[in-house]
Amino acid sequence: MIQLSHLSLELGTHLIFDDVTCVIQKGDRVGVIGRNGAGKSTLLKVIAGKIQPTSGHLHTQKNTRIAYLPQEEILESSLSVFQEALSAFVVLFHTEQEIQHIEKMIIAQTCTQELLERYGELQSILQTLDRHEMVARAHETLEGLGFTAAMLTKNVHELSTGWKMRLALVKLLLTEADVLLFDEPTNHLDIVTQQWFLQKLQSMKQGFLLVSHDRAYLEKACTCILELERGHGTYYRGNLQKYLEEKERQHELARTTRARQEREITQKQATAERFRAGTRSRQARSLIKQIERTELVEIESPLPTISFRFPPTQRSGSIILTFQNVSYEFNGMPIFTHVSGEIKRGERIAIVAANGVGKSTLINCITGRYTPLTGTVTYGHNVITAYFQQEQARILDPIKTVFDEVMSAAADAQERDIRQLLGSFQFSGDDVKKKIGVLSGGEKNRVAMVKILLQKANFLILDEPTNHLDLYAKDVLRQALVAYQGTILFVSHDLDFVSKLATRIIELTPQGAFSYPGTYEEFCVAKEQAAAPILNNRVEKMDEKKSAMTAAEKARKKEETALIRAIDNLERDKEKYYERLAGFQYGTQEYEKMLTKVREIEKKVKHLEEEWQELLKAM
Repeated sequence: MIQLSHLSLELGTHLIFDDVTCVIQKGDRVGVIGRNGAGKSTLLKVIAGKIQPTSGHLHTQKNTRIAYLPQEEILESSLSVFQEALSAFVVLFHTEQEIQHIEKMIIAQTCTQELLERYGELQSILQTLDRHEMVARAHETLEGLGFTAAMLTKNVHELSTGWKMRLALVKLLLTEADVLLFDEPTNHLDIVTQQWFLQKLQSMKQGFLLVSHDRAYLEKACTCILELERGHGTYYRGNLQKYLEEKERQHELARTTRARQEREITQKQATAERFRAGTRSRQARSLIKQIERTELVEIESPLPTISFRFPPTQRSGSIILTFQNVSYEFNGMPIFTHVSGEIKRGERIAIVAANGVGKSTLINCITGRYTPLTGTVTYGHNVITAYFQQEQARILDPIKTVFDEVMSAAADAQERDIRQLLGSFQFSGDDVKKKIGVLSGGEKNRVAMVKILLQKANFLILDEPTNHLDLYAKDVLRQALVAYQGTILFVSHDLDFVSKLATRIIELTPQGAFSYPGTYEEFCVAKEQAAAPILNNRVEKMDEKKSAMTAAEKARKKEETALIRAIDNLERDKEKYYERLAGFQYGTQEYEKMLTKVREIEKKVKHLEEEWQELLKAM
């Protein structure tokens, strides 16, 4: 379907990637991975046709439709949220828009014969489309990504940047393209909607390329992995786990081959040295040429792992924190109320909730940055905290080097320990001498996390610690936190990170907090089991309500059915009259007579719709 042949791209003097070759077949669900700066987003732009490669070829099978969602797609539209979502169905949207335009001209008596003929064509097109199914899909996707019914009538320009990004994602999921290109689509999704999005990707029939730093998507939704590493691209069939297994096998083969090459070179050098001055000097020169022609197999640096011992800290009491009846409001609007709970020593607790419920606000109440409207927050005996804020990187000193910035937070730490931990977080050699001001967002985040981990705290409070981190840096952070002997309270939207770190889940809702012991997967199962009886109960109550329906209710239901049927019949009659209009010359007596009938029908439809609305209120 899509073939990349020796693709290379240079931006200025910087080589982004070189010699990327692979064939993406129909239905392939491809996870695009690589360290920050490897060119993942740029490759998607090349495939989408936004950037032309410096060399090589990109071949797309004829009639293959590709849709692309950049990282920061900000919608600008005067439509409502629902209308904008429905515009993803391009043929339906433009057909209805054109029909509405012609109908206005007909009513204003400014319509030409040519437009009337076009109107008939559009009505024929509309009849071939399953509008009901499209509307249902739009509603399901909007709801899945967190849009409430009240939000659907809002104008797009009223939405925040995060919600505009979600709406752009809705449109991409609704598009009828053959291949979808997602560039970090979960950046603006909370963990609740991420769970829905993951399930959506798993059930999709379309192929896609997905840039993501969340292992959950790469392991559970992807069937192939395209790795960009040191400018080269390698295509693997299988999910992330199979890729890692194959990668390790290749690493082992490369290490074995390199060791053999080095042994052979050492032997040839020793032999050449012995023969250099004697009668066999020609053989010595031949051996030296062989050594010079030898192309040593490159060995990639292994993925970082934690081999660090955390500084000793004082033991806390068994109860770390207690919060009772905490509530908070912003500008008079309640964020959450009646939040109570307890954190025990050694727990690793994740706070989960939909966006806007106040996860970071609760963290700020716990740390004392915000004063709760009601309730109390009480720390236990000998609790020493370290707090990682969402924008922790902003408080770093841009003038200091990486090493000096870390040392300023852990003056009594051994230099060896600092360098070891920095090395685990991908700061090795001269990297520790870089100024903070020249680092990327992800690099600053890693420096800030090293500072937190070196503090002698027995209680870590972490608000979105995985922001700006790539797949490998998240792995290192998770390894560090699993090895940490203290207590952790954290917020993260990374499904894999939460799943593999948390030992208890606190679900925050506007009405309070609810505790679930166990992993995130166990939390999801518990939620489903809790919802099942409620759903069954609703169905049973609906059945009881149906069986107990009074004669009056049955009469109203019958009246409603009759009204809907009458409206549908009138709409069909209106379409027939519009089609007949095309057969009369504009402005003639026959044309005016037919137009009068159309207007009469529209009045009747309006009257019946008003009756229907009144009937619904009574029901």
